[in-house]
Amino acid sequence: LTLAAARFFAARLAGSWVPAYLAGRGFGEQALRPWTVGYAPAGWRVLTAHLRDLGYGDAAIQAAGLARRTRRGALVDFFRDRAMFGIRWPDGTVAGFTGRARPGGGQAGPVYLNSRTTGLYRKGSLLFGLYEGRQALATGARPVLVEGPLDAIAVSAVGPYAGVSPCGTALTPAQVSLLARTCDLRRGGVVVAFDADPAGRRAAVRAYHLLRGVTGHAVAAVLPAGQDPAGFRRERGGRALARRLDAGVPLVDLVVDETVAPFERWLAFPDGKFAALHVAAPLVAGLPSGQVARQVVRVARRLGLSYAEVTDAVTGALRAQE
Repeated sequence: LTLAAARFFAARLAGSWVPAYLAGRGFGEQALRPWTVGYAPAGWRVLTAHLRDLGYGDAAIQAAGLARRTRRGALVDFFRDRAMFGIRWPDGTVAGFTGRARPGGGQAGPVYLNSRTTGLYRKGSLLFGLYEGRQALATGARPVLVEGPLDAIAVSAVGPYAGVSPCGTALTPAQVSLLARTCDLRRGGVVVAFDADPAGRRAAVRAYHLLRGVTGHAVAAVLPAGQDPAGFRRERGGRALARRLDAGVPLVDLVVDETVAPFERWLAFPDGKFAALHVAAPLVAGLPSGQVARQVVRVARRLGLSYAEVTDAVTGALRAQE
């Protein structure tokens, strides 16, 4: 059923607003070729009628997350007037979709709408782009965690990287496990390139705590404030995006900075400095031994404390953890 829907959406792509929109975002036919892209028409029952014509029953269509019941009991399409991106299991099975609303279309609902949970599509268990990047990952490409589907496509277009996205959900342990089964994170590492805004930084902190158990080589790509990988590629080009991915800093740098950030206004005062140190020290103490010295130096410089003061706090936190 989901494959039939994907073919339906793909067949309606050319006559829609979607190709012009994607071209404006810097995505031509070649960049889009590996991806499951299409268009969900604006009508209320266009897909539903098509699937009924193919012989599918209403219960099956609804169970696949492709339609929903109105208050009056009518079955209507779940996705309408949206750019559609298929989300696949690692074996290629189309599990569900994420649909991008028409820009400026005045459509109610979120900008990106994901499939509801079904027997095939389980929120938090899949990564958009993992199937499309399987060959690149198998030959050594580095996975890059991004927020949205266009970011994943943008990253994958600049290689040797493979963009993968949790598609609107916070990164989960199941997604990290799936990624770790697909490529060698422990040896090759991973890049985190979430949006350069407060929500993106919070997502990166969460990602660090999930990734630290499977790799010691997690880095963060630093983008200009307010930008995402797709927007950066459109404005500055693929080579510039690749350079940013190449120049990633240890992800733990961002995590330590975010831990100290809430104390910024009080760092002019000794009590503020040591309050921030009290929160940062356990994080630094929990790092692999080879990463501790770098963070002691960074925290000392950020807080205006001596290396000895920070080292003492970290040593105390380590004893408490033991």
